[in-house]
Amino acid sequence: YLKERSSILVIGLSVHTAPVEMREKLAIPEAEWPRAIEELCNLYHIEEAAVLSTCNRMEIYVVALSMHRGIREVKEWMSK
Repeated sequence: YLKERSSILVIGLSVHTAPVEMREKLAIPEAEWPRAIEELCNLYHIEEAAVLSTCNRMEIYVVALSMHRGIREVKEWMSK
């Protein structure tokens, strides 16, 4: 395992990439953003996180210690 530099990642979906049913299922109400950010930052490879969720898109921005592991952890978090 080679040490990677931290990466800024955006993982999400929009009106152009996912049907409304999926966007509604993954939407995070603004009141829950602090909890979501705390959970994301508690993931092993995530240093920082931000959430953006509107009627047309849902995006999670993170600073990850490892790009590939960060993507995997965020995708696993989103699937729960």
